[in-house]
Amino acid sequence: MPQDVNPLLDRLCEAFPACFSRSAPKPLKIGLGEELLALADLSRTQLRRALKVYTSAPAYRQALKRGGPRYGLDGQPTGEVTPEQQAFAKTPRPKPPASPASPPAPEPQAPESPAAPATGYLPMTLKRRIETQRAGWPDPGTDGPPIPQHHIQRTE
Repeated sequence: MPQDVNPLLDRLCEAFPACFSRSAPKPLKIGLGEELLALADLSRTQLRRALKVYTSAPAYRQALKRGGPRYGLDGQPTGEVTPEQQAFAKTPRPKPPASPASPPAPEPQAPESPAAPATGYLPMTLKRRIETQRAGWPDPGTDGPPIPQHHIQRTE
């Protein structure tokens, strides 16, 4: 997240202790964000980020798993946690994506089998090219530029 939401969560816990608690969170009333937006001097984005962090915390998800009432800003029960919401809280959270700063590790590749037929470029050493030319065989590298004579080492 581009900004730290912990100070915002601390302000919400201080301003509404009957509703917000980091140590023993209660399921929040549906639509609580709109009420907070009218009361608090926070932008919609700041409030959404803070509520996302609060409701994604493991302790809050445990409170949802238990079910029971949802609570408003005054700490009074308003609504119930539905069985679908309980089931959603029981599903494992997805892992966050890897940061773009760390590229994924390359997967190790199995070495090619030597029995596989060669395709494409056939690497040859200069010594093998000279032996090929002496034997009168066609040079497999003829589609490239000719080898300059000063690069050919004489072995006589």
